[in-house]
Amino acid sequence: MKKPIVLINGKVQEEIVPALEPYFEIHQWKKEGIMPLDVLKKEIPSADALILSYTSTLPSNIIEKGTNLKIIAQHFVGYENVDVDACTKANIPFCNTASASIDTVAELAISLMFASSRHIVDCAQYVHNGEWIKNNSYDFLSGFDIKGSTIGILGMGKVGFSIATKAQALRMNVLYNNRHRRPDVENDTLNFADLDALYKQSDVIMNVLPSNDSTHHFVNLSSFKKMKPTALFINVGRGDTVVTDDLITALKEKYIAQAALDVIEEEPISADHPILKMPNVIITPHIGSCTEQTRLRKSQITIQNILNCFANKPLIDCVNAKYLK
Repeated sequence: MKKPIVLINGKVQEEIVPALEPYFEIHQWKKEGIMPLDVLKKEIPSADALILSYTSTLPSNIIEKGTNLKIIAQHFVGYENVDVDACTKANIPFCNTASASIDTVAELAISLMFASSRHIVDCAQYVHNGEWIKNNSYDFLSGFDIKGSTIGILGMGKVGFSIATKAQALRMNVLYNNRHRRPDVENDTLNFADLDALYKQSDVIMNVLPSNDSTHHFVNLSSFKKMKPTALFINVGRGDTVVTDDLITALKEKYIAQAALDVIEEEPISADHPILKMPNVIITPHIGSCTEQTRLRKSQITIQNILNCFANKPLIDCVNAKYLK
């Protein structure tokens, strides 16, 4: 019996191919980068499953050529890179690994909050530069207390809720704004607020918004002007939900005090980007889910989804599940 074909358009995590090889015929792009779309367009008609490499895009004109596809899967979070509507129209399940990194991303969000509120990066650099021995007075490095402060969370999905519960454990007051109000998560220290109130009252604004048409440039200069001049803005959602030039202006004009970003519109950011010259900004290279445990979970979910699909078992993290026939 002929094995089903799994097409892989580039490099994937090392566990995936060995786990699938006994059951599938693997066709993997092994040249540098990812398979060009014109090549993918020729290869996809014969594939029974498609696994996407990181940084892939999958437009509708490619998806419609996958007439034999039973599943499209990727070993990372998000779905802005794929035309999900086209997948649904073709009745193809599209799966990512969103559940693998919920707490991992939330932990980084809290880490960035602490790093910024206590100027950890500046303080470490102060010591590394030999300044401590020269000057034992460092009041200028003092930060602010997290306990008793207010955090405003933009986006109360699974990651947002994980951040909220961690913030409550730190005895913070939590406000949130979401497209749909979540009475199921609200309590004495976790409350819904309209955007103006959230911006006005929060000491920390935590952006966890996904990338879609309604969130593009959601946080802009008008938003920053409504925040406290002492506010810390953190982005662990998606880079294109914030207008980067407006963030730079807000920091320069002191509409807010500081920012910490794990995501930004331009990724990877160029070495001469003006935001890198700002002393009140921490930027990490999109490492929200970068732990060994989460990396392994992503591989396991991807493997399991391919196996489950061909065994007619339920899929994990299927983005368009409720719309499939």
